[in-house]
Amino acid sequence: MRGDFIHGELDALSGDRYDLLVVGGGIHGLFAAYDAALRGLTVALVERSDFGSGLSFNHQRTLHGGLRALQAGNVLKTREQIRERRAWAIIAPHLVRPLPFIVGTYRWTMRSRTALRAGFAAYDLLGRRRNRQVAPELHLPKARLESAAATRRLFPGVGESGLSGGAIWYDYQTVHPDRLAWTVALAAAEQGVRLANHTEAIAPIRESGRLAGMRVRDGLTGQEADVQAAMTLFAAGTGLGRLLTLVGAEGAPPLVRAMNVLVDRPARDIAMVARGASGRMLTAVPWRGRILIGTHQSAALIEHEETRPPVEAVEAFLSDLNQTFPVFKVGRHDVRMIHHGLTAAETRSGRANLLPEPRVTRHASQGVHGLVSLVGVKYTTSRLAAEGAIDAVCAELKRPKGHCRTAALELPFAGVADVEGRLLETLRELDLTLDRDVLAHLAGWYGSEASDVVRHAREAGLLDRLSSDAPVLSGEIGYAVDRGAARRLGDAVLRRTPLGSAGHPGRGALDRAAAIMAARLHWDDRRRDQEVAAVEALYPGAWFTADPLAIGRY
Repeated sequence: MRGDFIHGELDALSGDRYDLLVVGGGIHGLFAAYDAALRGLTVALVERSDFGSGLSFNHQRTLHGGLRALQAGNVLKTREQIRERRAWAIIAPHLVRPLPFIVGTYRWTMRSRTALRAGFAAYDLLGRRRNRQVAPELHLPKARLESAAATRRLFPGVGESGLSGGAIWYDYQTVHPDRLAWTVALAAAEQGVRLANHTEAIAPIRESGRLAGMRVRDGLTGQEADVQAAMTLFAAGTGLGRLLTLVGAEGAPPLVRAMNVLVDRPARDIAMVARGASGRMLTAVPWRGRILIGTHQSAALIEHEETRPPVEAVEAFLSDLNQTFPVFKVGRHDVRMIHHGLTAAETRSGRANLLPEPRVTRHASQGVHGLVSLVGVKYTTSRLAAEGAIDAVCAELKRPKGHCRTAALELPFAGVADVEGRLLETLRELDLTLDRDVLAHLAGWYGSEASDVVRHAREAGLLDRLSSDAPVLSGEIGYAVDRGAARRLGDAVLRRTPLGSAGHPGRGALDRAAAIMAARLHWDDRRRDQEVAAVEALYPGAWFTADPLAIGRY
């Protein structure tokens, strides 16, 4: 069976019976579909929004090696996260980079130099294989301690009371996390998975008392179809509770709100870590030349899905980050983007906390045969969590689980081959000249796919920039539609290109992108204007009006 991205024609999705239907196209669902296909299962995947558009879009762009787990005494979890961090460097070397983190050390506390020196010694011992089979440019140095003077220089505004110095360690940053999620989708399609975005599961299909797939609806055309499968995996994040209710199952965890804010402050190439007034650690991470600060978590559980955080919650976050990082002096007008979502939680001693481990549930014990659910908790361990879910699927199918290979196979276009050299060779062949920042963007975002993008843009006559302020070509929007399953404007400008993911790209750029998509997808003027308005509503400009803060998931 051929893998494919379904473009509004659900007949292509419903024409076969699959071993597995995955409902949910975030990073966990995509990895699960990819893993299952590698193990020989026939797989379909549906996502009610766009691939990677939920918490996979709204996270802090870092892959952690479990240092906080070690501080809590959880050695097994630390080893697990070190292995998974290393796996990312092996399968997507072009899309990760080493990033130093610094935290102040203080006298007579758990963050004293003595305590951290001992902790770092144990951490380096546990991570002694962290660079095995990893490209040399991605090797992570050992953790180290710094003097108080060096810490003040590297961490402006570090808390001074009792400061004795600083501690530095290294993790990976996902340079382009939205591109990274897309490469997992591409890998799944290459292995035969059929994937459909903007397609929602709306009702169960049952055969002889078993769940046998789901009826699905295209959210843009209204078309419905039955997708039949021997097993169904729910990996739907905040939508899990609704889906479990549909099929008569239980097990959705409670949810808390999590937020990160991208602020208009120049970034140094180091992440700063400090304890916020809430008692939770906040991290200020350099990203796209600015500072991404998070993660702020609601103190109480959230009982319903949210498309946007309440204004008062955002204000509380800004107050917390300004106390934690006073040097930034962030006001509302400094916020370029808010990453927001609801994530799995638990309550301990009356306090809501993030769920510490992913959860795989085989719902046959609840009388719903043919169903497994996956609750993911961290981007870093999403691949491993998906592996556990597919192990459970294979057990339910009474098939040998085989060997998971997703930790060893390089993702499409994510290698560190001579990307720029290949791109320059293509430009010479086509007798083209592009601005240096455009070249850097194409090579950095697309990797070895950049040459295909340029050829496509030239054939379409779309080699102009969408904006003088951004290095994204008009042809990339056409490529996103023709080759990237982009069906809405937000798909193209937020996840298939980086045009709008770090702040409003300008109305002119959005209008131009919408016009290119309208010509391909046959939008009328009203639909085109609706698409532009929907994307503009994601940015925090509405703060300066009496209207509610217009931000949310797209």
